[in-house]
Amino acid sequence: MSVAKKKNEPIKIALLAVGGDGGGVLSGWIRMTAEDNGYWAQSTSIAGVAQRTGATVYYMELMNKEGLEKDGKIQTPVLAQMPAPFDIDIVMATEIMEAGRAMYRDFVSDKTTLIFSTNRNLAIKEKETPGDGILDGRSIVELAEKHAKKSLFGNLKLIAEQHKSVISASMFGALAASGALPFTKQQFLDTIAKTGIAVQASSNAFNGAYDYIKDFIAKPKPYEPALKKAEIPAMPSSSKNKTVAGFINYIKSEFPKPIHDVVFSGVLHLADWHNATWAQEYLDKLKPFVAKDQGEYTLSFNLAKYLATAMAYDDLIFVADQKTRTERFAEVYDQIEAKPDDIVHTLDFLHPSFPEFYGFLPKKMGLKVSKNKKMEAWFAKRMDKDRRIKSTSLFWYLNLYFLGGMKRWRMKTFRHYEEMDNVDGWLGRIDRMLSQNYALAVDLAKTYRLKKGYGDTYARGHGKFWLMNEFIMSNADNGKAQKFAAHLMEVALQNPKVEALRKSIEEIEAN
Repeated sequence: MSVAKKKNEPIKIALLAVGGDGGGVLSGWIRMTAEDNGYWAQSTSIAGVAQRTGATVYYMELMNKEGLEKDGKIQTPVLAQMPAPFDIDIVMATEIMEAGRAMYRDFVSDKTTLIFSTNRNLAIKEKETPGDGILDGRSIVELAEKHAKKSLFGNLKLIAEQHKSVISASMFGALAASGALPFTKQQFLDTIAKTGIAVQASSNAFNGAYDYIKDFIAKPKPYEPALKKAEIPAMPSSSKNKTVAGFINYIKSEFPKPIHDVVFSGVLHLADWHNATWAQEYLDKLKPFVAKDQGEYTLSFNLAKYLATAMAYDDLIFVADQKTRTERFAEVYDQIEAKPDDIVHTLDFLHPSFPEFYGFLPKKMGLKVSKNKKMEAWFAKRMDKDRRIKSTSLFWYLNLYFLGGMKRWRMKTFRHYEEMDNVDGWLGRIDRMLSQNYALAVDLAKTYRLKKGYGDTYARGHGKFWLMNEFIMSNADNGKAQKFAAHLMEVALQNPKVEALRKSIEEIEAN
């Protein structure tokens, strides 16, 4: 084995696991494997502050019992309860940014075997950033290869999902394949069998990760972002999937290959948000622009991406639907590691605004109410306040379920009229700009990334969206327009307030 530890020196292991990744299970497996094979094992854990502001750190020290014998008895060792900087033999992370956090905390050194998964569980900061705030993991991989004795990585969560298991099983397989512990592959598998829970699925995920890491050691693979665009998947032709299969064939025949993946993602999103007819409407709106596009289809790609976002805005129906979906409750149970028969309640925070209220009304009525100051004052006094609801109670669940099922009503609402009028205007501006300046047409397409969420977040994004559109359209003949647009987009993405963007535009126009 590659482990060359003295008999009286412990093997030190730190595991950083995000909630729901089974860190407790994985640390238990490691401890059990050690204890069953002649080692003294101690495990402690330090919980993160909150979901995605810090993973739970599980720390283990394993000590060969042969070095603990004295007068024929095993002496109880004194082991550390917390990891010390630059003194950890194995560091494992169930998510790539947690691997970065481990290096930031000096857990990784030239004595460390670093094993991490490249999948992403987005942090709050990444989600709240206007547009695409997802951090690039390439720097993490580069630092890992520079500072660790051995850096082993791959999308271990995907491997687990392919075998209908969880990442703890695939991480266990990766650890076995690394050779960083003095145990055989069969000894690791015996531990899984000993637990008697989901043995087959866990073993399959273990073997998948084991083979992957063994192959990785023999021939290192380049880093590929877990959120990287994927090719259109092959779908079974069962009756259940005929609609999806039909869309796949249509996209492949009517759209260029470079944008297949993003168009297909848009179709799936819109079909789920409303229905297949609405997904077809998306394709019909997109197709004329693709026909006019040239080269690498930069405009088509960005338009396909943001048009799907524009046509699937966050309304009351969508939010209610998301809060009552079966997969949401499954995810909650998974995150808090609850058992299937445990009773778990979720507390949701709601703050309905006046625009959300009149946006849900029929078109003509909503337009009339939106201009009624007395109605707005009445709403502000009686309705405009925070609410904390237990969405798992029968009363609130039925209310949310009923609201989430009102998709047929959506197309008649004032909010839908507003959003589609906005979309049509945006597409019209892109079409006009396309004949003048291709690059600026692409910039116009990208402005929709500023609109997201609902309530105050939506209002701020909408304001910045309009400022960017007005600036680009009024500066189409300016030779520096593209440079200015790039700068202004950066300002809009970095500053939550509309005033910062407005001030930057005024400074540019003043000069």
